[in-house]
Amino acid sequence: MMDVMEPAFEGLEDWKRVYVDMPGHGQSPARDTIRSQDDLLQSVMEFVDQYFADAPFGLVGLSRGSYIARGITHLIPERVTGAALIVPGGNPSSDPERLPPHQVLEPNPSIQSDLTDEEIWVFENMSVVQRRDIVEKRRRVIAPAKRLFDEAQEARVFEAFDFSFREGEEASTFDKPSLIIAGLQDSVSGYLDAIDLLPRFPRASLAVLYTAGHGLAWERPDLFKSLMCDWLARVEANSRV
Repeated sequence: MMDVMEPAFEGLEDWKRVYVDMPGHGQSPARDTIRSQDDLLQSVMEFVDQYFADAPFGLVGLSRGSYIARGITHLIPERVTGAALIVPGGNPSSDPERLPPHQVLEPNPSIQSDLTDEEIWVFENMSVVQRRDIVEKRRRVIAPAKRLFDEAQEARVFEAFDFSFREGEEASTFDKPSLIIAGLQDSVSGYLDAIDLLPRFPRASLAVLYTAGHGLAWERPDLFKSLMCDWLARVEANSRV
């Protein structure tokens, strides 16, 4: 998230950023008590209460994090000044037929000779844009994080993935400046689920990016940064009202 988000804050001096290391996802150890998505959300809510006290805050979630962000906006909407959901959707309960097939729209086969077998699989099955800088980002950012990811906790959460308050969350609306970004070629989360979120975020800008998959922030960095900067400006302006 730091690598994805920090470019949007270049030249913006008044924003404090807090990057949450969720249990089992990095240096925060997994917890045996986390057995569902509700439990994972509760761990983040505890952090919010401890760190922010009663202070308002904006919220950004990417992929799975966007589902956690939706849970927070549902439970404490009065404290959230704005929400950005990046590549949301594609949850296990969603219809897999809504996911587009994987496509490589900007191939670069010359890079393959430098890749490991695992990197080749990602290169061929996840990358819509095949660029060397993206390969290097995966090595520098994703690979170390994956080694810290707790598979046992993930398996427990996967079995109880949907929030227990799913129906209420899906019927609620969040009336603060929002942003929903999806990739038209995202074979992991798709884009139809993201479009379906729009009525629940009536003040959202919706962007479905062409030549972009689940890693759209790296594949379309300039456009992604522009969309994030616009959202930050809207959140700031609304907070002054």
